[in-house]
Amino acid sequence: MYNDIVFFLYVVSGSVLTGGAIFVVCFAARGILQEYRRDRVPALLYHQLIPRNDHRLGELTNPYRAYVVYDDAFAEQMAYLDREGYTTISLDDFLAYQKGQTSLPEKPMILTFDDGFASNYHHAFPILKKYGMRATIFATPDGECENFKKHAATDSPLTHAQMREMSGCGISIQSHGMTHRYLTQLESDVARWELTESKKTLETVLGKSVEYLAIPSGAYNRTVKKLAREAGYKAVFCMLKGSNNKNSDCYALRRLVIGRDFSINDFRRILQPSTACHLRLTSSVQNILHFLLGPRGLDALRDLLYGSWLGAVLTRGQLSYLVPSIAVFVVFTLAFSVILLLRTYF
Repeated sequence: MYNDIVFFLYVVSGSVLTGGAIFVVCFAARGILQEYRRDRVPALLYHQLIPRNDHRLGELTNPYRAYVVYDDAFAEQMAYLDREGYTTISLDDFLAYQKGQTSLPEKPMILTFDDGFASNYHHAFPILKKYGMRATIFATPDGECENFKKHAATDSPLTHAQMREMSGCGISIQSHGMTHRYLTQLESDVARWELTESKKTLETVLGKSVEYLAIPSGAYNRTVKKLAREAGYKAVFCMLKGSNNKNSDCYALRRLVIGRDFSINDFRRILQPSTACHLRLTSSVQNILHFLLGPRGLDALRDLLYGSWLGAVLTRGQLSYLVPSIAVFVVFTLAFSVILLLRTYF
C-alpha cells in the first residue's frame, strides 16, 4: 500500500516538474521570439516625478520607490533616448502601423505616465518639449480619489488648465479610470461607469476624443477587456511587461516600468530585448499572484516587500531582473524537497 502511494506521488511530482519545465522553456522561447522582432516597440511607464533635493522626499516610504522617478534622472534618461536616436511615437501612430497604414521609425519608443500627477507637468513636460518628444498621460479625472489622497504629501492632481496646455503641445491625455479603483472587483455596471465617465469627463475638459486606456493597478481580466472595447477605447495597457509589435493584442499592450533607483545603466539595460524577456517572466508570475491574491492582496504584498529590507534590492533595476529566475529556482527547490522527504519517510 505504502509503495503504491509513494509511486503515485513520484509520478505526480515528476509530471508537475516536467510540465513546469516545459512551460518555462516554451514561455521563454515565445518571449525571445517576441522581443527580438525587428518591429519591437518598447513602451515606458512613469508615475510621479520628484525633485531629488525636495524636502518632501522624507514622506516617500519604501513602497513608493517603484512609482517615483527623480527629475534629474528623468532628464538624463530622455537625453539618452535623444542621443541614441530613439523616436517617440503616439498610440495613434502605433495602431496605424498595426493596420499597415504607416511605417515605424528606426528606433520607435512610446512614453507613458499613469495617474495624472502635477509633477508630470512641472518636471516631465519641459524636458519633453526640449527634445520634441511625444508622450501619453493616463489621467484619473477624480482629483479627490484615494490614490491622490495617498500621495498628497508629495504631489497633486493635474489641473484642467495644465491638461489642456499639454494637450495643445502634443502630449496626449487619456483615461486611467474615473476614480482609480480596482476594476476587477467592481460590479460590471460600476466598472462600465468608471470607463465611460472618465472618457466623457476628459473629453469635456480637453475638447478632444479620448480613445486609450491604462488599467489602474493592473486590475485587468476578460470582463474589463470587454467593457473597455464596448466603451469605445481603441487600445488598452494592462499589467503585462515587455514590448509590443505589429501582432500585439491592442487591448493587452505591455510596458516597462521605470523606478526611482534606476541608474542610467539600468535604464539602458531595460531597453534591451534580453531584459524584456526576463520581465515577461516576471509578468507571468505577477499574473499568477494577481489571480491568487486579487489586486488588493497583490498591492499589499508588493508594499510589504518594498517596505522590508528587500526594498532597496527590489527597486534596483539590475537586480530586479533576477526575481523571475529566483522564483523558478524556489519552485523547483520546493518540489525537490518534497520528493526527498517522501523518499526519507516512505
